[in-house]
Amino acid sequence: MQRNSRTPADRGRRPCRCRPLYAKHHTPAFYGLQSYISMPILLKDGSFFGTLCAIDTKPQKLNTPETIGMFKLFAELIAFHLDAHQRLDQERQASELREQFIAVLGHDLRNPLASLDAGTRMLQRSAADDKTKSVLTLMRSSISRMSGLIDNVLDFARGRMGGGFAIEHADRVPLRPVLEHVIAELNMAHPDRRISANLTDAMVRCDEGRIGQLLSNLLSNALTHGAEDGEIRVRSEIIDDHFALSVCNAGDPIPQEKIAELFKPFFRGEPNSGQQGLGLGLYIVAEITKAHNGTLSVTSTPEETCFTVKIPLQ
Repeated sequence: MQRNSRTPADRGRRPCRCRPLYAKHHTPAFYGLQSYISMPILLKDGSFFGTLCAIDTKPQKLNTPETIGMFKLFAELIAFHLDAHQRLDQERQASELREQFIAVLGHDLRNPLASLDAGTRMLQRSAADDKTKSVLTLMRSSISRMSGLIDNVLDFARGRMGGGFAIEHADRVPLRPVLEHVIAELNMAHPDRRISANLTDAMVRCDEGRIGQLLSNLLSNALTHGAEDGEIRVRSEIIDDHFALSVCNAGDPIPQEKIAELFKPFFRGEPNSGQQGLGLGLYIVAEITKAHNGTLSVTSTPEETCFTVKIPLQ
């Protein structure tokens, strides 16, 4: 914007083309302003943020539908971006609060459980009679189950509250030791059940901790819903450039109309034992599979129910 060479006194003799209230104001007179337009910027909640203004030392025809419409549009665009920026700040703050809540919740739930686990381990080593050992074994089984429930609840909370499932893709890792460890833990917690394994030594690019959690949930589901006198079979293999992991058990077949509901949170079906859980195990399995760009399928016949996860090797 350029000033003209007239003196302040000269400028005062020529009023600017604006509202009469401001036409002879000393500020436009001093700067030689002849044209002025202002449009309010109103945020989504109706609050006033400021104004979008334009000034000129030359007389301009501003009171036209085209000019007013243009300034109104620009003011609305500015308000839109201000609202979006504010929402991003609020979401960022809410995300930080969610993560803090989940971290504190996990810490406060796991600490007493870890103390119980350490105490029962110590008592098991010094237990003198079979009855005490049996009770301690049951206690450790409950602790293990509670730990799994806490993990599932925290994962569900993180997934539903916006954080999503955290996946740390490592370089190609051998999954067999992880899977064997999970199977051994559940065998120890359920010494009366039969779990067999046929595992490949393939190297897979994945989050091995999450794959271990996935198998733990599938095995827990088979232990809960499968026939108590039947064998649970775990198998891993390479099929068409995919790592395939399946868990199969004998027992009543799953009705076809319920298969589509299995992976929804809090779906529990009709278990044949009192250990119904929260109905989050298979939901967590589906989310871990999805995070690895894999597929999850179920087949269920009167002879056998089988869950199969396939994860691309690349």
